[in-house]
Amino acid sequence: MKRALNNQYYQLYEKLKGYVAMMNFRFINLCVKADPVALIPVTVNIEGDEKTLEQVAMTAQKDDYRFWIVPKYDEDMESICKGIAKVHPEFKQEEGSFKVDGPGENGKAHDVRYIELTMPEVNQKRYDAMKDAVDVIYQECKTLMEAAVSKSKAEIAFLSIGEPKDDIDGINDAVDKLDKDCKEQRDKLRDKKLKEIEDAYKEWLSKVNELI
Repeated sequence: MKRALNNQYYQLYEKLKGYVAMMNFRFINLCVKADPVALIPVTVNIEGDEKTLEQVAMTAQKDDYRFWIVPKYDEDMESICKGIAKVHPEFKQEEGSFKVDGPGENGKAHDVRYIELTMPEVNQKRYDAMKDAVDVIYQECKTLMEAAVSKSKAEIAFLSIGEPKDDIDGINDAVDKLDKDCKEQRDKLRDKKLKEIEDAYKEWLSKVNELI
């Protein structure tokens, strides 16, 4: 089998896996629960330099719906808040502090300031918007995948001219299996995100009904 045929397969593999991974990354950033991956896009402007959140603060997941962000320097609090709000304006931000027994600058126990980020509830408006966004992201991924598979199959057909039938059948079967596996993974991720949104919406509805 020509090396070029194998190369076509591995190029398609990288593309399809990459498209699915990017779709999932975008799903994670439609935040329902506090997933640390959602903080990756956050950058913070410190004295004119763009820093990653990891460079200027320590992060921790307090529970399923909250993060704690602890700046390495107190003077960066405002910049960190702005950086987070730029990427995730929907996060509720509150400042707090906790006592640390270790010595501070004055040799005594001191308070450490932090930012608490709370994921917004999935109310009716957000429920509709998030479901629409999931569909848009999913359809974009599907379109890219279909185009990549069609292009790859056309290239393989051209490169297969004169090759043994068994080799041609083998590469085509491998491409079909790859396509099928990636479609299944894509659809599972879409269904998982929709269920996450649905469950959060039902939780919001139950709270509303309790108040009626």
